[in-house]
Amino acid sequence: MPRQRGFSLVELMIAVAILAVIAAIAIPLYQGYINEARIGTAIKDIRQAELILDDLALDNGLAGLDGNTGTVRGMYLQSGTLVLGAVGTAPSGTKAWLDPWDRIYRYQRNTADNSGVRTDASGAISNSAAASPAPQAYDVFSLGPDGVQNSDDIVRGCNGAFVGVDADHPSC
Repeated sequence: MPRQRGFSLVELMIAVAILAVIAAIAIPLYQGYINEARIGTAIKDIRQAELILDDLALDNGLAGLDGNTGTVRGMYLQSGTLVLGAVGTAPSGTKAWLDPWDRIYRYQRNTADNSGVRTDASGAISNSAAASPAPQAYDVFSLGPDGVQNSDDIVRGCNGAFVGVDADHPSC
């Protein structure tokens, strides 16, 4: 009966090296895919927040868009309703609306009156695309993967015409 032999040390080292090369290629590709998926989720969430905030402005004027001009507010949810409050301090009975990196979405009001929202010919707030364009009334943004305000943030810009990575933001 012939004697059976196992793998030699050289054969095992070659197999491990091949696996290491495959892992070195696959892991960064997988991480890039996960990051793109998170960015897509943040864009969807910001678009949803935009619809909610526009409805709030239509119903209540800017009184519904909480916060002083320039103040960054956190976005919270309470029974399906959007509530704005201090970042990191959830209003009673709410839970933070978190981005895909588990940080709270942020809202910033940019105007103290209706000059920053779309209005119709009579000056009333309107959600019609035909309404006169106006400066951006508010920002909604995520601090992105690193949690620091910089060019990797996911932002709403150009009065809602752009939502995406800040580094890709066009001039309006």
